[in-house]
Amino acid sequence: MLRKILFHTIGFGLILGGWFICVINVGLDRGATPFKFFSIPNMIGLVLILIGAYFPEIAIRLFVKKEN
Repeated sequence: MLRKILFHTIGFGLILGGWFICVINVGLDRGATPFKFFSIPNMIGLVLILIGAYFPEIAIRLFVKKEN
């Protein structure tokens, strides 16, 4: 039970980290010309969001024993 909570917390942290990177990058690039929506930091943020979304399920299947 404690491991499941830990895995979900890590996944939530990855999602928040990816979102933060994307928002900060867009905010800093707002005045730049030309504006690129698909930049390297935005792709890194998107990958972090996707990893955070699927991490808890994969980690639970790999590291938590089934409860009878």
